[in-house]
Amino acid sequence: MPSVINDSRLPAAPARQKKNRGRIAIVAAVLLVGILFVVKPPFVVRPLPGHEATGAGSQPAESKAAQFVDGCWGKLVPLFEEKAQDIAKVLPEIHADPNAAGEKYGRREATNPYNYMVKGTGKVTEINTTSAAGTAIVEVPGLDEKVALQIGPVVRGTALRDATGLVSFNEFSNQLDYADVSKEMNTRALKTAFAVDPAVSLAGKSVTFYGAFTFDPHSKSPVLVTPVKIGL
Repeated sequence: MPSVINDSRLPAAPARQKKNRGRIAIVAAVLLVGILFVVKPPFVVRPLPGHEATGAGSQPAESKAAQFVDGCWGKLVPLFEEKAQDIAKVLPEIHADPNAAGEKYGRREATNPYNYMVKGTGKVTEINTTSAAGTAIVEVPGLDEKVALQIGPVVRGTALRDATGLVSFNEFSNQLDYADVSKEMNTRALKTAFAVDPAVSLAGKSVTFYGAFTFDPHSKSPVLVTPVKIGL
């Protein structure tokens, strides 16, 4: 009579089938979750502000300030060539009667200091680069005081924006955008002014400049001109 094997260690067939079905269900669930992540991811990766790209290998998008200045930059130098006043004439009048001179030659917002578009010719006697806000000191015949041309890389003030009348605060929704336009104009002005002759090469030379300054009646320093055009 054949012997009957009775090994309790072997799972019954229904149990094995149940375990296999469980494994299949787990695999199916994992695959389903993976498909959902591909089709509809639960998160979106976005670039940091200011690092957006317009396409593969492209440069960051141009700032709003740069776009605004693009629209008016072509008018800037011609405006100075047409309207700038001789600094040797304007400065003495400003010292004699700031309000009268401001109304005659300058521009300002509300009760802020007056800003002036000026031109002049003189000899560069010093180049100061110890500060990031570098200057070229110019002696202008007919003036008892020296004039400081900004050479950067840091450019101070908003004279260039405020002296021309090309930019109005009413065109902006906030003060930060308005300030950014001033910075963009200052940066472009120096690139334009020193495109041919770098600032450090001007020491001891006679130059003709066009630029803007804000008059501060309390300052004891030379007037600080942001140049837009310089020629030898």
